[in-house]
Amino acid sequence: MMTMLELPEDLLEEILCRVPALSLIRLRSTCRRWNRNRLLNNKRFITNHLEKSPKQFMPLMLQDFRLCLMRFNQRRFSPIKVKGKLSLIEPHDSSLNQTEISQVFHCDGLLLCVTKDRIPRLVVWNPCTGQTRWIKINRSRENARYALGYYQDKESNVGYSYKILSGMVHVPSLHKQDIDLYSKQEFEIYEMDSNAWRVLEFDEPLDFIILCLDQGVSLKGKTYWIAVDKKKGSKKFLVSFDYSKERFEYLCLPRQYDWYENLSLSIVRGEKLSVLLQRDLGTKTNIWVSNKISDETKAVSWSKVLAVDLDSCYMSEDGGSFVFDEERKVLVSVSYATVYIVGEDNNVREQTRSSSQLYLFDYAPSLTQIQQDPGGKRKRGDE
Repeated sequence: MMTMLELPEDLLEEILCRVPALSLIRLRSTCRRWNRNRLLNNKRFITNHLEKSPKQFMPLMLQDFRLCLMRFNQRRFSPIKVKGKLSLIEPHDSSLNQTEISQVFHCDGLLLCVTKDRIPRLVVWNPCTGQTRWIKINRSRENARYALGYYQDKESNVGYSYKILSGMVHVPSLHKQDIDLYSKQEFEIYEMDSNAWRVLEFDEPLDFIILCLDQGVSLKGKTYWIAVDKKKGSKKFLVSFDYSKERFEYLCLPRQYDWYENLSLSIVRGEKLSVLLQRDLGTKTNIWVSNKISDETKAVSWSKVLAVDLDSCYMSEDGGSFVFDEERKVLVSVSYATVYIVGEDNNVREQTRSSSQLYLFDYAPSLTQIQQDPGGKRKRGDE
């Protein structure tokens, strides 16, 4: 009988592409052949693994400026607990102090974090592999918000190229006349391949405002947000950013919403978008889930998969965070400093976590390698 080590290289790779990331990380030291061939550092293998391996989703919460792994039983009324905390330590910090995080963005196993420093910094972090890349922020953009995305050059077949989108939005108020007269959005892009920031310029002025720039979600390398029309202040829709074309694209929401409804976005199992809708001063909360979005047609169809009646104390704001289990029809959501769980039975479990705003998302470990600083001349943004 042929053993695992006697299998042809291509067949072995096909098998390992279907093994979860955490299992491969734990087992890599047991096989010299894997380490000798640097299989787990091979871009082609990592790209295939990201597409074919089963995803191990786990809820992470940004709480008191630390990332916490959460534990909650979706079927029983047991307490919501912190299972563990992720340790982000700056490599050259001899004190080994934990770095505090003020913002976090998840993209296929990589976390883009903004530090809670007097002068904030960016770090791209893979908690699964332990890799990090620290990026200084230009002082003029210390109040910006950030998202991480990628694109794949199919001709070169070298895996994914990652970029960071930086955005600043100035909206004095949400009244239509103020949006028309005073709103301003500025975007810059950072290419990890070249370690360079540059200003994004568009052929025409953007006719929308992203309501919660720090609450975007990542799906298949693109970033999605809820936006409002600058000329029709009550009209909300989805926008996505394509990191290959470096342009925004428009997508429809489940229905035409008015200004008095709160909307939040999430990702279901890394495959579909999910929208949480709450009518202001009402009790109805609905969850809609999209189909898989076609890159060619950009067509989106929606299905309402959960409808519950909640007290007004569970109202969230635009861009509030949540995760949704489509199979069990269970919603785990954040309402300011409270986490609550509710299912089709309409029974709510809650637990207040902290006095600060919380952020909840599903994290999926991956083997994704972080492109390191190519060195050479320092670029704008490293000043």
